[in-house]
This record gives sequence, C-alpha cells and structure tokens, in this order.
Amino acid sequence: FPSADIRLIELDTSNVLSVQTAAREITSLGRLDLLFCNAGAMAIKSLNILGIIRGLTHPIAFFESSEALVQQQGLVTPDGLGQTFQTNVFGHYLLVHKLLPVLSRAKGRVIWTGSSASQLEFSQLDYMHIHGLKPYESSKYIVDQISQKMDERLRQKGVRCFVGEPGNVCTSFLANIGVPVLQMLIVVVFYLMRICGLQRFTIDAQCASAAFIYLAFARDEEVDASQKYYSCASRWGHSSVTH
Repeated sequence: FPSADIRLIELDTSNVLSVQTAAREITSLGRLDLLFCNAGAMAIKSLNILGIIRGLTHPIAFFESSEALVQQQGLVTPDGLGQTFQTNVFGHYLLVHKLLPVLSRAKGRVIWTGSSASQLEFSQLDYMHIHGLKPYESSKYIVDQISQKMDERLRQKGVRCFVGEPGNVCTSFLANIGVPVLQMLIVVVFYLMRICGLQRFTIDAQCASAAFIYLAFARDEEVDASQKYYSCASRWGHSSVTH
C-alpha cells in the first residue's frame, strides 16, 4: 500500500495519562476498524534452574509456560496498580472504553493477545497479582475472561471482542537476562519441536499472526467470542488457525 497514511502514536499501557492522550489522538482520526491489544510485559528476575530441570519431564507444557523463569514480585506503577496487570490488562481495558465512539462508528473489532499460560495462578484475593509468583499468567487469565464479557456488552454498540493466541514464538522476550546462548538454544529446540509435528511452535511472526488476521477479517458468523483462536504451523512453516 504505497499510498497508505501511516502514523505512529506513542502509547504506554502502564500509564493512565499516556493511554488517555493516545486515545484522544486516535479519536481525532474519526473511525477505528481494528484495535489489537497486544502490549505485554513479564518482569523477569532470573532463570529458575529447578523449574528447567522439572520441565524436562513435560517438555511441551514446559515451553508453553514460564516455569523456567522467576518473575519479579511487588512491582507497582505510579498509578498504584500492579505493573504487569496494568500493562497487560487495565491499560488496554481503559483504551477500549476511551475509543468506543470511533470503534462503534466503524463497527470495529477488538482483538486481545492471549497466552496458553493463562490457566495458571489467578487469585481473586490478589487479582493484580502484586504479591504472587506468576503475574504474567494471572494477567493473561484475566484477558481470556474479560474479552468474553466485553463482547457480550459491546456487541450492542456494534463492537466485537476476541482473543487470539500466537503460539510459541522466538522473540527478544528473554534479552534482558543477558544469556544470548539461551535464546539461540530456544530457537533450535522450537524448530525441533515443530519438525516433530507440534503445531503450536509457530516460531516466526508470519505464522504467529495467522489467528489475528483471521479474527480481523472473518465474518461475524464465522467467529465465536467464547472461543480462543490459536495460530499454528505445519512442520514446514505453513500457517493455520484452530480454536
């Protein structure tokens, strides 16, 4: 699209003022067809050696979790919210509601990025998971739940909400640990897993985006907000979508 008008808008979902400022700028465009809630954070403290050893007994589930990592506890933003909770959940939630007029005008869609790790570690007593061991998993569990309820409430305004899951992707997520060899090893292991026929190892961005592209352009009757849609890849890197 050589004639496309591309604009970059600064937005930090861990900062309420930043979200409000960006929402005003986006609203000034007049309409919004698609909103991808993809910002995500996991504050990594160190590697969990015991977790890595235990993970050898269940390698598939291990790579779809954060068992190998020790996450930081007690992180709070200047807004007084749990850092991971605000970045992954509340900041997006606030953004969606600030953008409702332009989303509704375009009958737009909100597509959240979920995680296969979302079944773990949620506590109603510490829903922001400030004191828990797995704030990332807790936040992604909330994403799964909140998207369904938002879809039920917002569809009367013409706005739909869905959750996609990119699979196991090779990114710079572990860069701050400072062990480059580890990232190289993960790439090798992921390719071996995929060659063995495990379709959840999407590895690259093109395969990982399959579910999100589908959710963006499928007809309403082809998608179900109560389901999570998964990006998959064949042994040779051909992408597909399941739910």
